[in-house]
Amino acid sequence: MKKNIQLTALLITTNLAYAEVDLLITDATIISPITQSEVSIKTNHWLSINEGRIIEVSDKAKKPPAKKIINANGQFLIPGLTDSHTHLRTMPGLLKTDKDAPKMQTAYLKRQGSNYLYYGVTQVVDPANTAQGIASFKELNMSPNAYFCGAMPIYQGYSAQGIKYQHLNERRPYYVHQHGDPTHLNTPSVNSLHEAQAVVKRLKKDGAICAKIFLEDGFDKATNIRLINNENVEQIVDEANRQNLPVMVHANATDMHSVALNNHVDILAHGIWNWLDEHQQGDDISLALPKNVQRVADGILTAQTYYQPSLNVMRSLTDVMVPNHLDNPKYKTVLPSWQISWYTSADGQWFAREMLSGWQGLTQQQKIDYLRSKQINGKRVLNYLYKNGGKILLGSDTPPAPTYASQPGLSTFWELQDMHDSGVDLVGLLASATINNAKAYGLESKYGTIQPGKIANILLLNSNPLVSVDAYDDIHSIILNGNAHKREIFHIRNL
Repeated sequence: MKKNIQLTALLITTNLAYAEVDLLITDATIISPITQSEVSIKTNHWLSINEGRIIEVSDKAKKPPAKKIINANGQFLIPGLTDSHTHLRTMPGLLKTDKDAPKMQTAYLKRQGSNYLYYGVTQVVDPANTAQGIASFKELNMSPNAYFCGAMPIYQGYSAQGIKYQHLNERRPYYVHQHGDPTHLNTPSVNSLHEAQAVVKRLKKDGAICAKIFLEDGFDKATNIRLINNENVEQIVDEANRQNLPVMVHANATDMHSVALNNHVDILAHGIWNWLDEHQQGDDISLALPKNVQRVADGILTAQTYYQPSLNVMRSLTDVMVPNHLDNPKYKTVLPSWQISWYTSADGQWFAREMLSGWQGLTQQQKIDYLRSKQINGKRVLNYLYKNGGKILLGSDTPPAPTYASQPGLSTFWELQDMHDSGVDLVGLLASATINNAKAYGLESKYGTIQPGKIANILLLNSNPLVSVDAYDDIHSIILNGNAHKREIFHIRNL
């Protein structure tokens, strides 16, 4: 009897091992990150996928039957990329008063997901969205798997400026009220929803994967924006820890990063390009950091806080002022001709004019050079952090402002290039876009590596990403939730 049971178990196991799968990829070089400095490389391997999940990674001669087979011919399989700082609601650079704005917005939203997929982004995180907003994104054509963070601005603070208090609940559902707010304009029941701890519990219940706060008192040296008080920050961090939610912080200046570190946050959502009274000394990114900047950077290293350089922010704010920037042929991979034409029109140039206005008599080139110096600041901090073991995340912040120089997918690729130019080697670059983001946002059980059980969001590359950053623009196929798609179908000419 015992022998029969063992034989039956063996037969069941054998049948399961060789059951038909949805997709089999053969003869692949599988590159999967282990840590930020170590990768697993498996040559001549096959990978099986069923019901959207990776089933097996092996080099055994015996392979399962499959409904679809792809011969990789030695090409490279890597995990799909995560861009952990995106804004999915509005066409970059849209002028809302334009007569064609609704039509442009609709067309953009319909293809936005495909733009990301063209550049290998199979997961996105929008740190200022809602469950409803993410559902709407997923409904519009094919798109990456999407997640959101609950963004918690304060009345008259960054991301909530100009909104009347009685409208905050509708327009910023996770705002946090604090002492001095005109709470009499709301009912007690609404006010109770916006106590710091209550907001964190609510956004977790709504499906947010992190809690986001804003530490921004004004751009550059300005201090004209209301700042969240430290008591609220402490309550948010404490409750987020209880809810097992990472806390993500908008901050880009040394003083605001210091506040964030003092409150033991998990993710810094912007690089330090604003050095306040410190001055950068040329274009060499390997130069020693000024004393105060290094102090903050060392605090990031000591706390092992995840750091998202978002170099795309200053790059795209600069490039919108550069004459003929839209002539870059890369834009033709994600932008239809009508959109490029509109961006170059008088109406489409509205934000470029806004960026160029003022500046106390500086020439256009001086303005561009000033913002480029801020880019160098951010690159130097990234260089220092990465060389000293900092935990780096890929997050493009697309778009960071109404700048047409920040487009879905393309900005992610340019962010990878800028990070590499800043000293992040190719192993660290892969980790920042995959395993690091998965760990930082609590998605490690789903993404970040090529292992059985993970969601089958995978890229088949023609080139080796451990040889050149350009491999991320040499994609053969995108496997999304187990379904394989040739990259070309996501090119703008095919949408």
